[in-house]
Amino acid sequence: MNNQPYPPDPTYRERHPDIHNDQTIETASSDATYARKQHENYVNPAGEHVEQQEEIVENKNVSRANARYWITTITYFVLAVLEVVLFLRFLFRLLGANQGNAFIMFLYDLSHVFVGAFNGIFNDQALGRSVFETSTLVAMLIYALIAWGIVSLGRVVFAPRASEYRNTVTTRRHDL
Repeated sequence: MNNQPYPPDPTYRERHPDIHNDQTIETASSDATYARKQHENYVNPAGEHVEQQEEIVENKNVSRANARYWITTITYFVLAVLEVVLFLRFLFRLLGANQGNAFIMFLYDLSHVFVGAFNGIFNDQALGRSVFETSTLVAMLIYALIAWGIVSLGRVVFAPRASEYRNTVTTRRHDL
């Protein structure tokens, strides 16, 4: 906020070009980097010397790296939750857990959605109440491979953009 009793004259800089120095540099390169740097030097109507600098740098490869990071993180989190549920199903079936228990029934109902497509590939081996459920092991392996594929696809799609050459365009403006 200006402490002067009157507002600054907006045409002052146009009428006194000898005390105004403005320089803007814009650079763009083929590796998806954009930079803009502005340096302004002038004397305001109150007679004060004003120097202002602004620099903006945007790198598209950083946003691509963030997208890769989030795809990887979310995919592996979902895989971890799914693998834990499937492992608990496998373990409880192997140990012959009581199917009348509410938690066991909830776990079996939840995991059946993910294991159902793999039932019948191999015969599950039963010994009394214990069941060695190979379909659950196959499901765990297939879901891990799918997650690995999603992460690999994200790395390819959001790979950093690099080139063999660098093309730089610079624009300079200097007013006196």
